[in-house]
Amino acid sequence: MNRFTFTLAALLLACATQAAPTTPTPVSTAADGWDFSLPGTQLEVLCETTLSQAKEAFVAIENDTSPATLQGVYGAYDQMMLDLQAIQHVWYLKSVHPDAQVQAAAEQCIEDYSDFAVTINLSQSFYRRVAAIDLGQASAAERLMVTRRLRDFRQAGVDRDQATRDRVRALIAEITELGSSFDRNIREDSGQVSTTVTQLAGLPEDFIAGHPADAQGNIQLSTDYPDYFPVMKYASDDDLRRQLFMARMNIATPQNATILRALIETRHELATLLNYESYAAMAMDGLMIGNPQNAQDFLSAVGNAAQKSAARDMSILLQRLRLDDPEATAVEAWQSTYLSNLVRQEDYALDAREVREYFDFDKVQAGIFQLTEELFSVQIVPWETNTWHPDVSAWEIREQGQPIGRFYLDMHPRDNKYKHAAHWTLRTGLRDRQLPLSGMATNFPRGLMEHTQVETFLHEFGHLLHNMFSGTQDWVDISGMSMERDFVEAPSQMLEQWVWDYDTLSRFASNAQGQTIPRELVAKMNRTRHFGEAAAVASQLFYANLSLNYYRRDPASFQLLPLLQQLQAQYSPIPYVAGTHFYNVFGHLNGYSSNYYIYQWSQAIATDLFEQFRKNGLQDRATATAYRRKVLAPGGSKPAADAVADFLDRPFSTTAYKQYLEQLR
Repeated sequence: MNRFTFTLAALLLACATQAAPTTPTPVSTAADGWDFSLPGTQLEVLCETTLSQAKEAFVAIENDTSPATLQGVYGAYDQMMLDLQAIQHVWYLKSVHPDAQVQAAAEQCIEDYSDFAVTINLSQSFYRRVAAIDLGQASAAERLMVTRRLRDFRQAGVDRDQATRDRVRALIAEITELGSSFDRNIREDSGQVSTTVTQLAGLPEDFIAGHPADAQGNIQLSTDYPDYFPVMKYASDDDLRRQLFMARMNIATPQNATILRALIETRHELATLLNYESYAAMAMDGLMIGNPQNAQDFLSAVGNAAQKSAARDMSILLQRLRLDDPEATAVEAWQSTYLSNLVRQEDYALDAREVREYFDFDKVQAGIFQLTEELFSVQIVPWETNTWHPDVSAWEIREQGQPIGRFYLDMHPRDNKYKHAAHWTLRTGLRDRQLPLSGMATNFPRGLMEHTQVETFLHEFGHLLHNMFSGTQDWVDISGMSMERDFVEAPSQMLEQWVWDYDTLSRFASNAQGQTIPRELVAKMNRTRHFGEAAAVASQLFYANLSLNYYRRDPASFQLLPLLQQLQAQYSPIPYVAGTHFYNVFGHLNGYSSNYYIYQWSQAIATDLFEQFRKNGLQDRATATAYRRKVLAPGGSKPAADAVADFLDRPFSTTAYKQYLEQLR
């Protein structure tokens, strides 16, 4: 899951439906969005013009000889960053726009923007101007802002000689280009498997009806989410699941192996050039975790906590597999989800096909809107503005009748679209100056959803709300989601808890006959909720260790596939499947580089945060208000650990999460 909080420091490392029933009259504010009808050629012009004006403004900032005051230096810089937000949506366009020429123009704009970001971070004159600012009268947030900016300068090598700075620029340009190619190959490649209606046995009727056979009786299945996950969960044909799994695990193969290798090597060269031991050390400098050893220690502690529970989960799955295959010695990757579903049906009397009857997409979206409105005392109304595809909807969030943010939802699959689920910050909100703007993209079906997809919806919407509620500062550098990157998942992971709550689900989960989801069914869902959870955590730890070790080591010391096999054997409950190349389709190896540990780290924070809601009630507005004010609203104006401590009235601890994992057994 990519989340885009677009600050220059983050860029350097990263490169390197319906509303509630009482919907008010829609607002018409098309001018506040972007003209998504622009062809690729005009997007190129917009990008070139915006960057050209920003470069002129930056030269003026560099050449300014007036006294270096906070307002004098940062005021001009802040305005330049505001003007640059006219093209901040290109990251989103690259992933969701249906026109290949627009996508290509967006990719080129990203590369050009990245190069300008490097110019800023390598500017010695700007560095000297910032370093000379007298912070005697500055607020704590402003002092933090300047301190972080000076750290970013040093990370970029601003104090190095010209030859080194030139090499830094070249390496970051290469990293950006390699990363775009890596992502593009995943986006454009979609594996296909041919099957028959007989092999679809076990799948829901609406899935089978939506996949008619051709004249020869063949049915084409895609490795994209709407086909892949239902087949993995419901198809009783083991070979069909194996074929689709193999196809998915070989997306962008072999081309991405060469690109990933080059990406790792180039990032390592950049890090060592800047006197870091590894790219992981560079990517973690300034984050909550601090350094790669702390990340490794944290992952090891979580792994130890989950180990016994994960082994129990896998033992139960193997026992179930042996009922069908007495000779089985291990649960294979294409079998785990299917077997987990069978165990839930047979041991817990929970049929996932029954559950999904209560989660129609339109009702789910309306329900998530309603939950937001009731928790945070806001209103969500349609926003009349142009979009890039008929599937896309646009919305405005209001508080006491006044808009506080706007967002786009692009929720259904189509060709050449981003294949996962993610949130993008399209514009950072600023107090009394501009509203935040967000974009979401998912690949949910238009009809019935899996409950896990409902959870994903609320997770990504949590990121969106974070952007909506954090546009409360006066400076771009510390407004919006500008806090440490290893905190940004925590609020969304905490919000997932609400989709397991009967009082929440009963407001929108109903079947085609209008019957509300039964309380006993939700109770069954919760009884089975934790089965397989520890094994899933163990799989996440494998992904995190893969991410960490690809970027923590000297690239000359390992090869991609052997190291993956070693780490999978060490951390994953699922054995490696011969002939697969997971690293080629694992997009986070570009976007998150070494830092996939963030998901488990944030889960530990989320578990700690949720204790307040568990104590006071999930629908308690006072708790939600305090959470919004103390955790979400500050943005990057204070260290994330301080924001969490403000809400909990104590420092954050990983103890609650480790205890939770241990108790799963």
